[in-house]
Amino acid sequence: MNGAEEQKFDLKQPDVDDLKTDYLRVLGNLNWWVDQAEQNRDTRFCHWQGKSTDGRKHGENAFPWDNASDLEPFLTNSIIDADVAMLKSSLRRSNMVASPVESGDVKSAQLVTQFMRWLVFTRMEELEREAGIAANHLLEKGLTVLGIYWKREVTRVYRTLTLEEILANAPELVEYIEDVVNFPDALGNVLSALYPDQREARIKRMAKELINEGSTEYPAIVVTANRPALRTYEIGRDIAFDSNVTDLQTARSIYCTHWYTPEEVRNKVLSDGWDEEWADELIDRGGGQYPDSSDTSRLGDLTHSYDQQAVTNYDGLLKVVVAYRKETDEDNVPVCSRTIFSQRVEGHASHEVMGYDPVRYPFVVITREQLSSRLLDSRGLPELLRSAELAVKTEQDSRRDRSSLSTVPPMVYTVGRQPSRIGPGAKIPVRRRDEVGFLEIPKYSTASAEIENSIRTQAMKVAGRPTSDLDVVEANQVRQGLVNDWLGGWKKILNHVWALQRQYGDPETWFRVTNNEQGAQLIMDRTAEVYDIDLSWDVQNADNDVMLAKMEKIGMIMGQYDRNGQANFGEYMRAFIEALDPNLATRLVMPAEVASNKEIEETSVDIAKIHSGQVVNAPENANPELRLQVIQHWIQGTEEIPNADAQQRLQEDESFRARMETYVGQLQHQQQQAQNALTGKLGTPPGNVPATSTQLT
Repeated sequence: MNGAEEQKFDLKQPDVDDLKTDYLRVLGNLNWWVDQAEQNRDTRFCHWQGKSTDGRKHGENAFPWDNASDLEPFLTNSIIDADVAMLKSSLRRSNMVASPVESGDVKSAQLVTQFMRWLVFTRMEELEREAGIAANHLLEKGLTVLGIYWKREVTRVYRTLTLEEILANAPELVEYIEDVVNFPDALGNVLSALYPDQREARIKRMAKELINEGSTEYPAIVVTANRPALRTYEIGRDIAFDSNVTDLQTARSIYCTHWYTPEEVRNKVLSDGWDEEWADELIDRGGGQYPDSSDTSRLGDLTHSYDQQAVTNYDGLLKVVVAYRKETDEDNVPVCSRTIFSQRVEGHASHEVMGYDPVRYPFVVITREQLSSRLLDSRGLPELLRSAELAVKTEQDSRRDRSSLSTVPPMVYTVGRQPSRIGPGAKIPVRRRDEVGFLEIPKYSTASAEIENSIRTQAMKVAGRPTSDLDVVEANQVRQGLVNDWLGGWKKILNHVWALQRQYGDPETWFRVTNNEQGAQLIMDRTAEVYDIDLSWDVQNADNDVMLAKMEKIGMIMGQYDRNGQANFGEYMRAFIEALDPNLATRLVMPAEVASNKEIEETSVDIAKIHSGQVVNAPENANPELRLQVIQHWIQGTEEIPNADAQQRLQEDESFRARMETYVGQLQHQQQQAQNALTGKLGTPPGNVPATSTQLT
């Protein structure tokens, strides 16, 4: 493990039979919640018994008549979709800040923030997908569970090896190269030492090809992934725990269900150290129909009441259960163990203590509301909007049915005298004018539309949208509470991610992202300061106009009242852009130290060009104050920028002095323009922009 000392625990061997029994018990206790979750999903996506594909009711039980309207309002779904988009945006655009839990300097905290934003939003490629799934679960079911783990995947690829490479790595072979008798054995011994993962037959083949052809191919193990990763778990399908749990960290046990192909199982032997004999037996037994005959629960079954075409046969896939338990080792030290087993195979594939945090489950729960101490009591929006969804559907169906009646009203005619055709321009022969007629349809009323609008208003109020009964401030408070709970869960997730990175990550990655080698040694060390990753986002920032007005007002206050130069306009610019797009801010706004160094370097290059006889113009959008300071230091010959002959040449070389005066004058003009612009906007001279005086002689 990189940057950390691995802890040793002596775990007792697991009782797999007990795990299998407890697993089935937990599944059975979750049946009520699974039923509720399915009802929520049916409400959201407008699924009901006997639903047809043409939006009409059919059959003997159709009400009020066969072929009557059967519309899908999708009221709940539209509200959930909008909130999902808001939650995903709040995560992507959130202000991420790392701060030391104890002591620590600001610079290292900024580096951690920079690294974590890169790691989470660039390296963890599944984040966008898993965040979307988690947001949907949260709003539809009332809560969501996310797991955090270190993803290490390996595969085998063919690599070419030459005899020259072997001789370079094992120079002792050179003395045997002319010995045709002993060289093959010596080469084989070297290959076995260099490639211990290769089979004996492969080693012999490699040695033979190297001697005869000068090169060979061999299957090398290549790491394809080595980073923190996320997965959203669906309660009732791929994660299970006791239904009365109040805090997931206090659960007696947690079970996760995974489905693997035989190739993936074999890869787990290679990458995660699964027992090879256990894996072979699992593959031999194969997959097949799920649930197992011993599993009376519907947990894990992909079948839902609304999906008649759901896949229930897992041919070719192998079910594996991962059990997480709080227990004590042989020295009574509390630990969190992880045991991998299958209901179809005896024994276990792996049994170990969790790596980076041996006492915590690697899961985070986010709830939509806190009605009681029990996690599963949190309700999803479909539970709150089910009656509204049905009421809106009733009104829409009734209006559509009335429209159908108005288009073709019921007809009355004399028995035995049914008209041959009804439609525009039809000619209907009758003996008396009253033989055929239409029933009178009640006059149209706006009451139905008004009722529907009232129902929608109440639904929007429940969802935290501004209505006549809920002003913008109150609505924002409701939505802000949802965002705070959401980001609060992700704060825990990111701190898990950071802990994983410190445990298993490599300093090279840190240095490549931050360009800070000393920080890599400090921060990747487990004994260094622990950093707390925080996230925040204001729902009002979803409205760019509101956010821009707010930031402009802050900028005006900073410029008008900052008389002592305390305001950091560089940080203001970063915060301004971050409010719009944090990732864009990372690309557009460089750290102050980097920006200053860049200005100093570019100014030094310009001075060198002017010194060589070139005419150089000051660049636009430069930092005139800093560049003028650099020139002044150059003239004075400071310790940072020594230049003993600057004054002499300025006095003796009129052409050189003219070029410098032009360059300095342009910078001073830029400085004055910036001050005038700020004065014009604020109505008063800015208190934090001192004039920079640069004298060439």
